[in-house]
Amino acid sequence: MQKTRLIFFLLFMELAFSQNPYYIPIDNSSGLPSNSIYDIFQDSKGFMWFASGKGLCRYDGNFTKTYTSEFQTSKSGSCIQEDIYGRIWYENFDGFLYYVENDELKALQQSKPLGYFRYGITKKHVLVLESDGVRFYDLKTLKPIKKVALKIKYLSFVYNSSDKLYILDDKLYEVNDFGTIKSYDFPENFKTEFNAPILQKSKNGIVIISKFSNKYCYFENGKFSSLQFNFPVNFIQNLATTPNNIWLCTTKGLLNFNTKTLAYKHYFSDKNISFLYLDKQNNYWISTINEGVYFVENFNTKVIELPSKPSVLSKSKTELLVGTENEALYSINPNNFNVKSVYEGKLNHIVNQLFKDEQSGNIYFTTSGFKAQINSKIKDLKFGSVKSIAKIDEKYFSFAASNVSGVFTNKKELKSEWDSVFEKYEIFKTDDFERLNLVIFSNGKSTIYNPKNKTIYFATNTGLIAFSKNKSTEIKYKNETIYFIKIEYYNGMLYGFSSNEKIYTINAKNDIKPFILPESLGKDKVERISLKDHFLFFFTSDAIFELDLKNNRVQKILTITKGIEISSVEILNHEYYFASSKGIIVKNDATNKVNFGPKLFINKISINDEKNSLKNNSKLSYSQNNIKINFTVLSHIPNEKYKVLYSINNSKWNVLEAENRNLILSSLAPDEYEIRLKIDGKNCTTIETINFSIAKPFWLNPFVLSAIGILLLLVLYSLYKWQICKLEQKNKLEVDKINLEKNVNQSKLKAIKSQMNPHFFYNALNTLQSYILSNEKKQAVDYLSKFSNLTRTILEMTEKDFISVSDEIKTLRLYLDIEKARFEEDFSYKIATNSELENEHIKIPTMLLQPYVENAIKHGLLHKQGKKELHISFEKTNDLLKIIIDDNGIGRQKSTELNAIKNKNHISFATEATQNRIDLLNQYTHKNISVVITDKTNVLKQSLGTTVTFEIPISY
Repeated sequence: MQKTRLIFFLLFMELAFSQNPYYIPIDNSSGLPSNSIYDIFQDSKGFMWFASGKGLCRYDGNFTKTYTSEFQTSKSGSCIQEDIYGRIWYENFDGFLYYVENDELKALQQSKPLGYFRYGITKKHVLVLESDGVRFYDLKTLKPIKKVALKIKYLSFVYNSSDKLYILDDKLYEVNDFGTIKSYDFPENFKTEFNAPILQKSKNGIVIISKFSNKYCYFENGKFSSLQFNFPVNFIQNLATTPNNIWLCTTKGLLNFNTKTLAYKHYFSDKNISFLYLDKQNNYWISTINEGVYFVENFNTKVIELPSKPSVLSKSKTELLVGTENEALYSINPNNFNVKSVYEGKLNHIVNQLFKDEQSGNIYFTTSGFKAQINSKIKDLKFGSVKSIAKIDEKYFSFAASNVSGVFTNKKELKSEWDSVFEKYEIFKTDDFERLNLVIFSNGKSTIYNPKNKTIYFATNTGLIAFSKNKSTEIKYKNETIYFIKIEYYNGMLYGFSSNEKIYTINAKNDIKPFILPESLGKDKVERISLKDHFLFFFTSDAIFELDLKNNRVQKILTITKGIEISSVEILNHEYYFASSKGIIVKNDATNKVNFGPKLFINKISINDEKNSLKNNSKLSYSQNNIKINFTVLSHIPNEKYKVLYSINNSKWNVLEAENRNLILSSLAPDEYEIRLKIDGKNCTTIETINFSIAKPFWLNPFVLSAIGILLLLVLYSLYKWQICKLEQKNKLEVDKINLEKNVNQSKLKAIKSQMNPHFFYNALNTLQSYILSNEKKQAVDYLSKFSNLTRTILEMTEKDFISVSDEIKTLRLYLDIEKARFEEDFSYKIATNSELENEHIKIPTMLLQPYVENAIKHGLLHKQGKKELHISFEKTNDLLKIIIDDNGIGRQKSTELNAIKNKNHISFATEATQNRIDLLNQYTHKNISVVITDKTNVLKQSLGTTVTFEIPISY
């Protein structure tokens, strides 16, 4: 056991003298393409550049952009520089040079390289070493302009410093911007002592070291001065310098040599370090061969490593107590950071509450149970799981635990003003401790004592309980229960952190008010609080802020990166102690630097997602209305996240999320625009402004609008006139239809009139009279019956526009039978049809055929000598009804001549009326009823009669 303790002691002594600085790792998980980093550089804007195993990278504190191309022979390289035009250069390990211009990687058009040897950049030229000299390229055009001859013999190293290129060969050659070469002879034994040399610029001139020796040398004003490190060196793979310091980058860590005090320190002894870079904000960036980059804000910020992860801290005047996740307690001496073991439990349970009573020296802590260390002996007090304790006076402590909260003491002999208050409560004893349960059946979260109003406070799952000498009461906010998970005390005021992650203050009168967070926190969400001395700490996901309650000063004291968890903080001897997942971080409060603040850069403004960029005050066409603004937020401290605000034409500021690096404006209306962007933060006052205008489309031009207006009026007027004409035409059609119906009805009346004219009645009555006088009763009755049926049928037809073929045939038979009585036996007629046609419901206009039949009898057959014949036929062909009226009369010409002799003014009333009626029917019904009258003659042109042919489209 004694041997084990000795081993632990030696281990902690080693830790005390070789603590590494606190660093923020930047690696694959942070966006680096490779964990192999060979060079680091900060450009004039403040961006960090890394030469990685997979190409050149730019880092803005949160995001990494890698620049590579297919034309590269290899991507790994080093020697990053910036020229006066803002181009970033680097050289791959094949010796080819590349540069970033307009956010694109390009290659220098060079001949076959000599190998990987550094190049030079001056104000006017790019200098590249070739086998027979130094090639000069014009820095502006990058065209080769000249070559300065130099015979290379034993080339070992090339270094560029300001406007000069240094070449280590058989001599040290110095090539300036004008092409002048100076040579300097090496001191005796130089090449032996400085085998595999490395050069770097320092405040004392050019410093030269050897990879395999502890010698170093300064070269200034043409002279060499050789010195020696006072510590052994095995292998140096790179060299860096800062004011008064030389940094040796080795495979086994980083060696710092102070050139003034000649003291040295060894950091990261188990790391393969490739380079160290001090930026303009005095932050250190350390590149490694296999673990990415380490960001060290200050080498005075140390990390004390422990065997297990620390969970809680508590201080006394002489030491810092540390509780860990595996039920162990350690103490740290703040003077030399020596660590010693205080307690090691067996249950591997986390220490989640730790308190040391300065007066008695007792240590109270909670693991699986509540324990006390008294005189180096551990006692289990069996209070349950105590979450918090607070000192009331020299006798009593308050405690908050699961299911119960109250007070305890192990100094029964002391007198306290609280004795009379507590005497009425039941006392529970454990060893030398007495416990009084003041709040039961509630889970205690935190407890604190306010000496100003002499009140004990218990934060529980049922509310905030205030326990004074007079009474116990629940403190409510706006008459509602408030749930605190942590309460702290300073100068008569309580600070409470609620379960809904809000902060409140409680004064001595128990008035609760919301606590207004400092503006410098921005919109960062506070996850918990801690109060030490007069400092109130705010824990966020990305950082820890400190509020000095004396002078109301706020500052960020620690940036938290991915993989780092901070569980507790203490202040001791003007140093901050943080319990982190890496160990105990020790940071001197005097080393807090001035926060340079973030910067906002506009990278590119795209139009309609095209490659062409928008320039300030550009005039765009109406179709170029989709704008994408790509920007970068540069943070000088890794993992500091900032939101960006934007405003359009002086509107209110809108918020872009911290991860968003694009402002997309879609479908912008024609107008003049002023887009403003700034970083969200109290001290971030710089505003980036972009002005542009989007033209109106040509059809919105006043002249075009006037023309369109006039054209629109003309169109509306034309539509109005067209509607008027349309209405007039419609009315005209209605009138024509009415007139047509009138004419059709008149033609029908004329047809009826032609059939029921006085001559017809006169002839019929004469025939009837002759039958009566001849006492031919049967013929008279039969004739009268037919005459009456015909008359009734004609009267019925006056109400119809169309009749069936069968009704037409029936009417024709009645009419012909009546007319036949006027003739002798020499007149005969025949109506030919078929039963199918008569049975079908085929309609024809009323009174259509009768006038032509009457003409055939009256004008054709009446004057004929001999046999008189009339044939009527009905025939259906496809969708046509063909009707033929054929007679063997004297013909139309002979009939006309006879009528002319009898009556010079005779006009065939029935024929003309019927023809007019047919024309009207065709117009009214949109049918095409055709009538063709054919005069039949023989070869001698003598009349054989007349044929009338009807073709009627069938309608049912």
